[in-house]
Amino acid sequence: MALLVPNGIEGEILKYVLNITAPENLSIRLYTNNITPAETDTVGTYTEATGGGYTSKPLVPGSWVITLNNPAAQATHPQIVWTFTGVVGNVYGYFVTRDTSNDLMWSERFTNGPYNVQNNGDEVKVTPRSSLE
Repeated sequence: MALLVPNGIEGEILKYVLNITAPENLSIRLYTNNITPAETDTVGTYTEATGGGYTSKPLVPGSWVITLNNPAAQATHPQIVWTFTGVVGNVYGYFVTRDTSNDLMWSERFTNGPYNVQNNGDEVKVTPRSSLE
């Protein structure tokens, strides 16, 4: 599934671009409910993973690499890896939130998931990307 930016945050993204609102730091989180991201989603739509040593992870602002391509520019963050210490269950995708306001920025369901986290040492890896065309 492709990355989805919900309707509720589109105005805030425009405010960032137009320098009306200062951006916030972002965190990436894994979700465990069997849903497909939709335009009307909010943070409450997603059941964040728990247990097994799971914790959300920051998306470090200076780590993004911007590539200018035709027809689309792309931003890529270094791969994020979660290494688990126990059972989490099925992980269906990830969602990204703003750290201060806790707004949902975007989400994506894994195209080759879910990943069933059952054992110490199981991993889930995500390389966050975003593009503008």
